[in-house]
Amino acid sequence: MSEGGYKVVIKGYGDSERGKFYIEQELAELFNIEQKVAKKLLEVSGESPRDVKLNVNSETAERYLKALKATGADGEVIDTRFDFSHLSLE
Repeated sequence: MSEGGYKVVIKGYGDSERGKFYIEQELAELFNIEQKVAKKLLEVSGESPRDVKLNVNSETAERYLKALKATGADGEVIDTRFDFSHLSLE
């Protein structure tokens, strides 16, 4: 198991049959935030994924993703160990 190098992002509402209201409600409970904040987070994340947890090991990242998806939200684990996007050849 590697140390660090993964991040979990939220990508908006999932393809759940639950309905947006219930997804917002459960996400608000998970993050201990107001439902209107959760709604805004889900809407904005649909346009551009938002980080939920940074620099964790793969096991922790999968735990966070599982909890996130249990709310009905869509998310993803991204391997950042070999991210060279900040480098330039110029």
